[in-house]
Amino acid sequence: MALEEMQVEFLINPLKNRVWAVSMPDGELMDDIISIKRAVFCLESNEQYWLNPFGGSYMWTTKMSEPYEEEFVKFKKEAQQYMCIFDLSISDLQYMDFSPVDGTLLFDEEELRKKLSGDDYREFVSLMKELWEYVKED
Repeated sequence: MALEEMQVEFLINPLKNRVWAVSMPDGELMDDIISIKRAVFCLESNEQYWLNPFGGSYMWTTKMSEPYEEEFVKFKKEAQQYMCIFDLSISDLQYMDFSPVDGTLLFDEEELRKKLSGDDYREFVSLMKELWEYVKED
């Protein structure tokens, strides 16, 4: 197995200067508390291997993530529970993104308007913007 196949990346939030997730070789993001605490321990103690709580040990590197990337991942997890209010599915979250420049929440208006009427679209955008601000504050 090649070295990069057994290596993970500790993603650093540039706005908060902290580890917020571990990116696995297959692209999966591990953002559970044990994974993050073990990553912080590796950084602080200069440990060579990070221990996956689900099994395996990995060499590691760090990577600065995009500004607001951590917040957007958390936002999408939180937003899932509100999609049913508008008869949308979790897959409809693909029609939202963020600007790493200023943290603005972006909507694919054309696609969302196919699924939501005018008033529903405005209510949806308003609720999602409110949620986005709360997540960024946290």
